[in-house]
Amino acid sequence: MVLYHSPDTSLTFDSDSETMHLSYTATGLSVSFGQAYQLALEEMLAQNIGKLLLDLKRNSPSTDDLEELLIPLSEALARQPVQSLFIAALVSEGQYQYQIGNSIASSTLPPAQVEFNYFTSRRDATQWLSEN
Repeated sequence: MVLYHSPDTSLTFDSDSETMHLSYTATGLSVSFGQAYQLALEEMLAQNIGKLLLDLKRNSPSTDDLEELLIPLSEALARQPVQSLFIAALVSEGQYQYQIGNSIASSTLPPAQVEFNYFTSRRDATQWLSEN
């Protein structure tokens, strides 16, 4: 089911896997991505959906933009702190290396009830989501 669509962003829900899928094809995080991401978080909390696949691999945003993914997540969960969420971010190999290399020094951490992992393989990301 399509929940949001713009030229560079698509938000869908797969009822079989009970997973939201946010696909983004532009080279930087824009207003349309922010709107779709916020909608995804709100829908996940409202509908008790615990899984989100963020597909940022086609045109990965800059490393600074990726760190901004956790801020709206923290704000959304502040309103409903009990629900557990599993978010798999599918990124390019370069973005993955950057995130893993800088994860220890990162000042922004996901809330305690959120498992947020980076993947370079869609298969690995979907497998991780299906196991949680």
